[in-house]
Amino acid sequence: MWAIPGTIVLFYAPLYMKGAGLSDIQIGILNSVNLYFSFVFQLFAGAVTNKWGRKRTTLLFDLISWSIPMFIWAFSNNFWLFLIAYLLNASSKFVTVAFNLLIIEDVDEKQRSLVFAIMNMIIISAGVLAPLAGGVIHKYGIMPTISVVYFIGGISMTVLFVVRNYLTKETEAGRVMIQTHSDTHIVRGVMQSFRLFGQSLRNRQMLPIIMITIISNIILQLNFFQVIYLKEQLGFGDRMISWIPFITAVTTILVYSAIMPRLKERNEASYVKLSLAVCAAGSLLFLFIPAGSVLMLVIVTTVLAAGTFLLLTFRDSLLMNKLGHYDKADLYSSIQVVMSIVAIPWGYISGLIYNIKPSLLFIIIFISYASLLLLAYPIGKVTGKRVEQSVTMGE
Repeated sequence: MWAIPGTIVLFYAPLYMKGAGLSDIQIGILNSVNLYFSFVFQLFAGAVTNKWGRKRTTLLFDLISWSIPMFIWAFSNNFWLFLIAYLLNASSKFVTVAFNLLIIEDVDEKQRSLVFAIMNMIIISAGVLAPLAGGVIHKYGIMPTISVVYFIGGISMTVLFVVRNYLTKETEAGRVMIQTHSDTHIVRGVMQSFRLFGQSLRNRQMLPIIMITIISNIILQLNFFQVIYLKEQLGFGDRMISWIPFITAVTTILVYSAIMPRLKERNEASYVKLSLAVCAAGSLLFLFIPAGSVLMLVIVTTVLAAGTFLLLTFRDSLLMNKLGHYDKADLYSSIQVVMSIVAIPWGYISGLIYNIKPSLLFIIIFISYASLLLLAYPIGKVTGKRVEQSVTMGE
């Protein structure tokens, strides 16, 4: 109920904004503004999640960051309406922390990669409907089609958030943290997050994992212009572009059903390296897609889809398993804070780079993946204990 409208509108957002008359620079500014306020909200995400609980925080900020903006986007026809919606959407950083903990904390460590895989597959698999959206867009145009998807999506997401809140229960760690932080001031909770983050940086196993998480997030920001590049520089039509989420979804399903069951040892460190190698190969191939070559586009999309799905799955699982049991909210939030502040200028920078030389943006993406592969090499080769925090909550 989130993934179907969410996947469509996120994929077509750049073209929707273009259709509303926004320039490349304005789109870049919106990205940077969204990233800046994401950073501000992220500062308080861990503390709020501990004080209010995973379940309550997820519901409240899902409504604020998705339900309301979806209805605003449905009627956006100028820069300022998009700005308001993106400002509200930035509060989704509260959900990033709270929801990930809600679905993970009561799950055995060996099963967490499977949980992340299932969640990623559900979201990505919704892309099978993108060609249908592409057909409607071809007939009626980008603006009216995506506007309707935004509006229907707002209704669908709101129903989801309310029903999911009714069906779920607070995690064991969440109940402990609510009780512990009932009298803790939010600002004090923020300082606790950064103290724990500083401790994690001294762990030789944690540092490269944190760096991979941060830099791979920046790459996602750089990829924002991919759909515009395919249309404006390589000459692919809206209908062909609409098949990209479909190819991505089919690839994801095949990787989940045919490849992941064979990865029985669940060695997340090795699989993170493998996924980075696949992403690097895909991003290199992307640079050599001939204009209008459907076959090459399908091959590159398949490679990138497989690599990205594996990277998100095992990267997040590896990170979660390295964090302390009761301090996951604080540490995960602080990592998200650093990730947000580092990413802030990249929305605007990516717009500038694309405006100057579109292909340069994707050269940088390849170099970034190659660099992450080198950074990931030591992971798993150095024996190190999981980061155990000073706040043991009665352990």
